[in-house]
Amino acid sequence: MATDTIRLGFIGAGAICRDRHLPGLQKIDGIELIAVCNRSQESGQAMADAWNFQEVMTDWQALIARDDIDAIFIGTWPYRHREMSVAALEAGKHVFCQARMCMDWDEAVAMCDAARKHSNLVNMICPPPHRIPWERRIHAAIGNDELGEIRGVSIVSLSGANLGTGAASWRERSELSGIQILTVGIYAETLNAWVGEYATLSATTATPIGQKTDDDGNPYTVQIPQIVTVQGKLQNGALVSEHHSGVAGAPAQEDITIFGSKATLRVDIRTSEIFFAKLGEELAPMKLSEGEVDDWQVEEDFINAVRAARRGESWSVTPDFPEGAKYMRKMQALHESAKSGRVVNLDGSYPLPS
Repeated sequence: MATDTIRLGFIGAGAICRDRHLPGLQKIDGIELIAVCNRSQESGQAMADAWNFQEVMTDWQALIARDDIDAIFIGTWPYRHREMSVAALEAGKHVFCQARMCMDWDEAVAMCDAARKHSNLVNMICPPPHRIPWERRIHAAIGNDELGEIRGVSIVSLSGANLGTGAASWRERSELSGIQILTVGIYAETLNAWVGEYATLSATTATPIGQKTDDDGNPYTVQIPQIVTVQGKLQNGALVSEHHSGVAGAPAQEDITIFGSKATLRVDIRTSEIFFAKLGEELAPMKLSEGEVDDWQVEEDFINAVRAARRGESWSVTPDFPEGAKYMRKMQALHESAKSGRVVNLDGSYPLPS
């Protein structure tokens, strides 16, 4: 085996693996797709035929135990992420876990504990696509004092994702998604990466279309909120207002606005545009050079980190499990606040794993 060859196993190879991860890996030299394990032999075989996996398996634990696999891609729903990630690390495998890190805060802590115990192995969570193009430019705007003091942040995410009254999707089923809500976790991770974490927050939730069906047509009560509002203060003192709805219908909206003492910056997720305005001016498209916009290279980042780890060198990926735990504690605090009607101090209630 060539020293830089990375042999991969996939567990739960679904749409995002087909549309993003496998095409991304296909561009990298020295990758071998050893085995794939899906919920059915048929779906696994379809992925193997399409992407030239060497073997189809039906037992994920047996896949993780193989000596001829270096790294595991986990693409299942969140209800298996903790179990599979910890098992893979304990088996000496590097881990790439699909987004929606896990079911709850306790599972996030367990994943961080496993990552710390096996610090020689790479652990990574798939980042939201909208972070990647703008993140470097936004960090530059903050670091170069173009925005001045960050005073406020507004997040608006409106869609019709939950308007259906038929079968509940896996994203609406708490037994599969845990405390995840709509795209709230994605924006939590983005907020953390761009301007920092919440210090305190309060939240209100609602589930107006609470009755749907399961896969067999039986009545199913949706437990995951379909509307969420969050108010809070970041650790840097800035105030934040968020409104998320999956029952909004038209017009759909997805944007993050950062208000500074010198300027305002807005990212429109739906149109993939970034806007900027100094105080007293109107928002206008920000003119960026080709070198200021980053392309999706998540798979390459992971493989490069695995190769660095193999050489005994330091590695860094974003987000890793500790970074993911930061957004998981925001999600847990959100649920606690909505249930209790109180403001939650994140550090006080959910201290980050050391």
